[in-house]
Amino acid sequence: MKRVLLATAALAFIWATGQAKADVILDTKLSGTGDNVVFDSFSGSLAIGSFNGQNSGLVDFTDLSGNPAFFGAANGNDIKIANTSDLQIVVFDTTGTTVLGTSTQVFSLKGTGDVLASVVATDGTFVFDLGVIDPSAQSGFTLTAINGESMSQLTLLDIGGNISDYEHYRIDVASPVPGPIAGAGIPGLFALGMLALARCRKRRVA
Repeated sequence: MKRVLLATAALAFIWATGQAKADVILDTKLSGTGDNVVFDSFSGSLAIGSFNGQNSGLVDFTDLSGNPAFFGAANGNDIKIANTSDLQIVVFDTTGTTVLGTSTQVFSLKGTGDVLASVVATDGTFVFDLGVIDPSAQSGFTLTAINGESMSQLTLLDIGGNISDYEHYRIDVASPVPGPIAGAGIPGLFALGMLALARCRKRRVA
């Protein structure tokens, strides 16, 4: 009996400590949340969205892959981003100068390849493998910050493919993030950078 109790206590400790470390969690489905993001403007490698909900703000969608076919547009009461393999998403206040932390980010993807999500948050960078996306069916995702965490930047890197459709983007605003986000989350971004470098080398060889 004593051994059973000790084993149970050990499992409870592992579960508790594991839960405490999971400051950003991924759910592979869409979920309802506070503010829908609608199309605002598009130019070059930057698409801008704005909130259509209880809060006010802007969202920058920046193509880092250099795809000339990249674009952002309105799709009903939604923003649609297309043709990128490396997309950076940052939420700002209405001035476009102060980063707003988010507690929830919801989006769907269509396309090819295996997508990695890098989330810069209060306590560092969290990297998730979203898996291989489908070119004809929406894959839904919900990122949630817990335990006082706040997300300040999301980067989606498609390995071996292309994101042809990014939609259904909705967020919950948490609080302003002090200071610049440049250089945040170096370990996770370094990992994504190495994967991107490997992909570029593979293309050069081909």
